[in-house]
Amino acid sequence: MSEPRPGKPNEDLLAHRGDVVVVLDGCGVPDSLGGEVRRGCRHGVPWYVRSLAAELLARAGNPAETLPDALAGAIETVTAAHRDGCDLSNVDTPACTVTMLRQRDDVLDHLVLSDSSVVFDRRGAGHGIEVVCDERIAAVRLPGPPIALDSPARAERDRAGSAARSAQLNRPGGFWVAATDPAAAREALTGTTPVTGIDGVLLATDGATRLVEFGELSWPALLDLAAADPAELVRRTRAAEGADPTAIRFPRGKQYDDATAAWCTFD
Repeated sequence: MSEPRPGKPNEDLLAHRGDVVVVLDGCGVPDSLGGEVRRGCRHGVPWYVRSLAAELLARAGNPAETLPDALAGAIETVTAAHRDGCDLSNVDTPACTVTMLRQRDDVLDHLVLSDSSVVFDRRGAGHGIEVVCDERIAAVRLPGPPIALDSPARAERDRAGSAARSAQLNRPGGFWVAATDPAAAREALTGTTPVTGIDGVLLATDGATRLVEFGELSWPALLDLAAADPAELVRRTRAAEGADPTAIRFPRGKQYDDATAAWCTFD
């Protein structure tokens, strides 16, 4: 399931083909700095995530190709597709987080780039839950007390935070997303896991895991909800976001966020 934030185009994307599932989260701009506006590219974030997903599904469908190789090739191809007419040197060119899951016979390959999540549920086998999420972006978030989204001070701090992130985007020691540099694929978190003992796997953007971030749900409770009714997961997330319009109780860059969750089970 993928649902945009109210009144905005969806910058997330959920796609699958054969034994491959892809969930992408387009890197939008904080509400105080203009929301979904991205500079440098005439195509925009939704175009970028659609184009990247199509390339990922085509490449990852070949089991002989590793997921990092598939991602690197996809980034390179999409970059070439909009190099003419777009300023790809601009740090605000469209970008996205990437999560991928692929079944190869009795194993699962996964890839996580940036702060979306792949969550393995092994509770039925007595091994609990494993959350795979690349949190390096958290190191460049500016500290300080919560500031209301509509406050001039919030816009000032968000501009400073945006500048700090841009200085460390896709650089050693910083954080990595899919944008224009295929080298980002080598920074992804990857692994291969036997299917045996796995009850299910959740692929989710951070907009779909906000209830954990807010302290409203535990990971086990969120997995149970995602498995039973993804629409209810989004409804409860929207209710929590709506109850805190200034983002003081639950600090965040946007009141609402696109929310995408894919619950995968295996025969």
